[in-house]
Amino acid sequence: MRFHRPTHPAFALPWLGVCTLVALGSPGERLKTRVARLGLAALIPVLVAVGWATVPHSKYGVFTTGSKLKTNLLLWTLHAYREHHDTTYTLLRDTTKEVDEYVVDDPMPPGSWPWEYPVRVKKALPKMILSEEQNIPRVLKEMVIVATPGGFIAFIATLAIVARRKPQYPVEWRFAVVVAASALSLVLTYSMLVFDARYLYPLIPLVLAVAARFLVPDSQFNHDGWRKVCIALVVLGIITSMVYPSSPFRLLTRDFQASCYDAGDRLRGHAGSSVVSIGSGPYPAHGVGWEAGYKASFFGDRKIIGAMDSLPESKQLSSLTIDIQKASPGAILVWGRSDDTRYTGLIQSLILQYPNHSSEKIVDPALGEVGVVLFTAR
Repeated sequence: MRFHRPTHPAFALPWLGVCTLVALGSPGERLKTRVARLGLAALIPVLVAVGWATVPHSKYGVFTTGSKLKTNLLLWTLHAYREHHDTTYTLLRDTTKEVDEYVVDDPMPPGSWPWEYPVRVKKALPKMILSEEQNIPRVLKEMVIVATPGGFIAFIATLAIVARRKPQYPVEWRFAVVVAASALSLVLTYSMLVFDARYLYPLIPLVLAVAARFLVPDSQFNHDGWRKVCIALVVLGIITSMVYPSSPFRLLTRDFQASCYDAGDRLRGHAGSSVVSIGSGPYPAHGVGWEAGYKASFFGDRKIIGAMDSLPESKQLSSLTIDIQKASPGAILVWGRSDDTRYTGLIQSLILQYPNHSSEKIVDPALGEVGVVLFTAR
């Protein structure tokens, strides 16, 4: 993970509002009763939003519930971050504007260029549609994997049955409608931005809760053949999730952040307050790629003031050297392997630049050396 300011209320609160409206809009009660309940239910997101907005206000002087939705729109859908180049450095990214002393990352603080960036519908809409086309198939695939094919079929079957028998199952019908509407709104909204399987975590338990109604024998749900098929698919899906090559049960065998802990310990062992990170950590698939420098800074109680997510080519060394001199960090994190000439070339260049330096290797238990911490002065 990257240490973001918790901006998810910027999306979660509107989503909660949609779910509340769907729940209260379901037929079965008088309009006056539904309106009264809507007023009471609205107090929950309002109180949460007002309470949370005071936190950013204490830091920025602006009341806001967050900026995550617009940040993802600019980053992944409109690719505005690629077009914008900060002029502080040539190669390094200036992180002082978005990462504070606690390594909390806010990619769009009030007053910054993304905050002021105008989103034009004519430009954004076609790219949103393109993102939907790319992401929705991935979402459906992940939902089938996590909920299993049997759970997915059982969910659809439950919706069909309770839709036909609303008078007999008013509570089940209302709950199923809310879950279905929540799933649809979540999938469509996130798919126009960027899809991450973690976004399904709050949704999958609700889908399984509805699907479970079909998997339990009941005379009113008299579909015994399909029920047995779904149960068999659920069991097969669970077994498959544990044995297929990229399964988390097979890949997440240890804490892959060990090298970040090691780098943090070495940073804490020396005086200084700032650090620059260059290169990418050894396990990008496990959140220890470009994030490694941020995590090491957090564990080392240092402020990261500049970063470059890749190692420089030989022709870029002079520009990077100027950037580092301008940043004037107390320590430099260099991530890479000893068989990479870009890694060894950069270290040699830094040694020449800082003749009074001291350095310590960053070690991973499985891979050995995965980087170096260079302290710019003894």
